[in-house]
Amino acid sequence: MQAIDLRRVSTYPISRRKNLVHLSDLVKADDPLPLFESRELDRIVSSVITARGSGRPVIWSMGAHVIKCGLSLLLIDLLERGIVTHVAGNGAVSIHDFELALVGATSEDVATSIEDGTFGMAEETGALMHRAIRAGARDGLGYGASIGRFMDQNPDLFPHRDISVLWNAYRRGIPATIHVTIGADIIHQHPSADFGVLGAASGRDFRIYAGAVSQLEGGVFLNFGSAVTGPEVFLKSVTIVRNLGHKVEHITTGNFDLIPMGDDRGDVGYDDPIYYYRPRKNIVIRPTSLGGSGFHVAGDHKLTIPNLHRRVVEALGSLPLRSETCCEGLGKVASVLNRLLERAPELESSAPDIARAFRALRLCFAAGGTLFLGGNGGSMADALHISGELLKSFARQRAVPDHVKRRLSSCPDGELLVRNLDAGLRAIVLGANPSLASAVANDMPDRGVSLAQELFALARPGDAFLGISTSGDAHNVACAAQVGRALGLTVLGLTGAQGGLLGDLADVAIKVPAERTDRIQELHVKCYHALCEMLEKEFFDGGEE
Repeated sequence: MQAIDLRRVSTYPISRRKNLVHLSDLVKADDPLPLFESRELDRIVSSVITARGSGRPVIWSMGAHVIKCGLSLLLIDLLERGIVTHVAGNGAVSIHDFELALVGATSEDVATSIEDGTFGMAEETGALMHRAIRAGARDGLGYGASIGRFMDQNPDLFPHRDISVLWNAYRRGIPATIHVTIGADIIHQHPSADFGVLGAASGRDFRIYAGAVSQLEGGVFLNFGSAVTGPEVFLKSVTIVRNLGHKVEHITTGNFDLIPMGDDRGDVGYDDPIYYYRPRKNIVIRPTSLGGSGFHVAGDHKLTIPNLHRRVVEALGSLPLRSETCCEGLGKVASVLNRLLERAPELESSAPDIARAFRALRLCFAAGGTLFLGGNGGSMADALHISGELLKSFARQRAVPDHVKRRLSSCPDGELLVRNLDAGLRAIVLGANPSLASAVANDMPDRGVSLAQELFALARPGDAFLGISTSGDAHNVACAAQVGRALGLTVLGLTGAQGGLLGDLADVAIKVPAERTDRIQELHVKCYHALCEMLEKEFFDGGEE
C-alpha cells in the first residue's frame, strides 16, 4: 500500500483557529483557594516537603490537561522556587505550552473541524515546532530543551513565553522532557514533519528522564492526568535504572486523576477487572513494591493542584536556585574545570566554551552516540590522543559492567578479559584509514574531502564531531564540519584565538588565547585533558582523584 505524502497536506493560519483556553483562564498563585480534603494528598504533600527539605528530587509528569486547565503558572512557580526538579509530559503538553507562548491561547474546537479534515492543521504550530526540534536535535538537545531554547532565542515570536513551562524550565537549567507517540500529535500531520528528528529528540529526552529517575531514591514522583504515556515511560525508566544497579526503592509516588481509582476488588471507577488502569499498576503499585509508598488522588486538577501548590509553598517557601556561572549544570565535574583554571588561569576566557563542549559531549555519550575527531599534523596527533583517553581508563578506573562480566565468564579467556578490560566512550579518529584516504584521493575530483566522506558514511544523528585546527582554516576539517551539521551532529571546534572558518561553523568553539601554533597546541592539550577527565568522572565516577 502506498504511504501518505504529508508534503501535500493543506494547513491554515493559526489566527483562524477557534480557541478554548486563553490568558484570562490561567490560575494564579494568589487566587482564592478552593477547598479540597484528601488523606492521600496529605501524605503526598508531606513527602514532597521531606524530599525537597533534604535535597531529594521531585519529578512532575503530566498530560496536556494540566496546561489546558490553565495551571501552568502554578507549576512555573514551583520551578522558580526550586521545588520541582524535573518536568515531563507527552507531545500534547509541548503543543499547548507552545501555542500559549505563541498566541496566548490554545486548544482546537474539535467538534467543527474533524469532519472537514482541518483539525490540528494550524500552519504556525507545526512549522515552528519542527524548526525548533530540528535545530535542537542537530545541537544534541532533547525535544523539551529544543522548544525552550527556540523560545529563548526568538522573543519577538513568543510575546507570552513567560507563561510557558518549557521556556521557564530551559532558562533555569531544569530538565523538561517530552515523550511523544508518533502519529498521536497534531504536528505529526504537518507537511514539515520529520519523524527521524522527532524520534531522535524524544529518544534523547527518554535517556535524560531515565537519568533523573536513577537519582529518585528518597524523592517523589507525581503524575497528573496522563493515563498511558506517563505511567509507561516511568515504569520502563524504573526498570532500566534498577537493571543498571541504581538504588531506587524508597520513593513516594502520587497519581492524580479525575476518576476514583477504586480498590482491589475492581468495583469502583477505572479499577475494573477487565480494564488495565496503567497508573495504578505502573505508578502506585509496582515502582513502590520494594519499600516505597504509592497514592492516588481523585479530583479535578483545578482543585488538587492549587491545594498541593499552596501547602507545599507555605511549608518550603523557596529553595536555592542554580547559580548562573560557566559551571552551571556541571554537577560533580565542576571541580575538574576549576582545577584547570587554577593551573592555567590564561584559559579563563575559554572556560564557558569548555563547559558547553562538555555538556554537548555528555548528551552525545549518554544517548549512546559516537564522537568523531579530525585534524591535520599535530592536530591529528591530538585527535588520536583524545581517542586514547576516551577509549580506556584515563584518570580513574572504569569498571566493566556486571552484565558484561557475566557474559565474559563463559568465554575461554573470560577471567583474563574481565581482569584487564576498561569501559570506554565511543571515539573514532577520521583519516586514520589510509586505504580510504588513498581511494578518495584517486577517485574524487576535488581535494580535501576524505574526512568528510568518512564522516558521511559513519555518522548518525546524535553523534558529535570535534574538529581541531590551530588556525581554524583547515579546509578538510571544515568540510567535515559542514557534513556534520548537515547530518544533525553537534559540531565542536578546538582552535586558536582567531577561530577561523571552523570557529564559525562550530556549535561550540573553544578558541584558546594564543596565536603561535606551538602555543595553541600546548593549550589544546590542557583543554582536552580537562574535557576527558570531566567525561570520565561523569560516566565512571568511583575511582581515585
